Amino acid sequence: MQDLISRQAAIDELDKGAWGVEWDKALAKATIESLPSAQPEIVWCKDCKHWDGVDTCDVIDAPVWDNDFCSMAET
Repeated sequence: MQDLISRQAAIDELDKGAWGVEWDKALAKATIESLPSAQPEIVWCKDCKHWDGVDTCDVIDAPVWDNDFCSMAET
């Protein structure tokens, strides 16, 4: 498994390095900022449109807690 770091951590590492041309650093920073997040958005059951507001998910037709989450969550 790969070790993942945040985009901000990668940008912080750029600031520590020595760069010959400042626009190279700017290009690298822009490239890193454009990368998708390694952390997917988490939608809690209580915030999902499939939650009935009490204790059931309409997609899986099963009991859930408001602080559960799943891959089919939608807001």
